[in-house]
Amino acid sequence: MNTLLRRILKNSGYLFSATGITAGLSMVQGILAARLLGVTAFGLLGVITMFATVVNKLASFRMNELVVKYVAQRTEEDNPRGAATVFKAALLVEGGTSLLAFAVLVMLAPLGARYFAHDPATVFWFRLYGGAIILANLVYESATGLLQIADRFRRIAGIQIAQSLLTLGLIALAYLQHGGLPQVVMAYMTGKALGSLGLTAAGLWEARTRWGGAWFRLPLGGLRSQWRELAHFAVSTNLSGTLSLINK
Repeated sequence: MNTLLRRILKNSGYLFSATGITAGLSMVQGILAARLLGVTAFGLLGVITMFATVVNKLASFRMNELVVKYVAQRTEEDNPRGAATVFKAALLVEGGTSLLAFAVLVMLAPLGARYFAHDPATVFWFRLYGGAIILANLVYESATGLLQIADRFRRIAGIQIAQSLLTLGLIALAYLQHGGLPQVVMAYMTGKALGSLGLTAAGLWEARTRWGGAWFRLPLGGLRSQWRELAHFAVSTNLSGTLSLINK
């Protein structure tokens, strides 16, 4: 129990520290961006970034909780093949729904530019930023879930802090060069996309370390008797998350 408690406290410390540091860095990013862009352009930046976030959360499937529950369960049962198969299924579902979210964003971007930004000319930035973020997060949730199971909280925290530092550096560079909205959008997009890709790469490397290089070729037929349970859990957790997002 003491060992478990120490591990929980250590992991909580990593996440708490990362959250505090990234929050502070985000505040500085916002201050620099606001001073550089002015009220109108800074508001437009918020519209572009929020539009992408909302579309991604509403249209894609979040698989973190499913991975944490079912991959961990099969790992505890000493069933690595079953754990790898569940992880593969989660990747495929999340990747497919993320591609759907990308298509939805591309179609809705003109409406976002017209009705939220009140400037149809900004449709390019809606599509560029939103598309890059969604594709960078293609299987982000599943990969992060596996890192959590593997107790890689320090790695997660490190990547999150590195992402915030990179974004801050790019925004500071744009500020020193007296850039405009395009430079700031690119700074946020680059930082967030590389951070997501970094966590995804770490998660996929963890999968290779655990199950070998051939894990992705495992057939999904072994989950045939559990599809209904897995689907019910995935739908219920995503529905709960969607309702929470709508209420906010």
